[in-house]
Amino acid sequence: MEENFKVAVQYKGQCGYIEYDQADKAVKVMFDDAAARQIIETYLASEHVIRVAGEGLLDFKDVTVRPAESVENLKIALTRIWGKTGVHVDWSRPVA
Repeated sequence: MEENFKVAVQYKGQCGYIEYDQADKAVKVMFDDAAARQIIETYLASEHVIRVAGEGLLDFKDVTVRPAESVENLKIALTRIWGKTGVHVDWSRPVA
């Protein structure tokens, strides 16, 4: 059984986290502020076309990402969440 992926997030000085259940392929947003939670949930429920690195340093390709499809897709989507929503991902802050 794989452990759920969790990552800390911040929005306008408030902290929360996102949890991905790998068995159910479900994303849960844990945030006290309902408006912030809705912003994050809406972003993660949407399909995104994201330019990702290919094989070389200058090789990029457009990839359609559905965040709830896999933990890898979620991570790719989270790399762009700041620019779209103002939500900051604290990759190095542990979530208990």
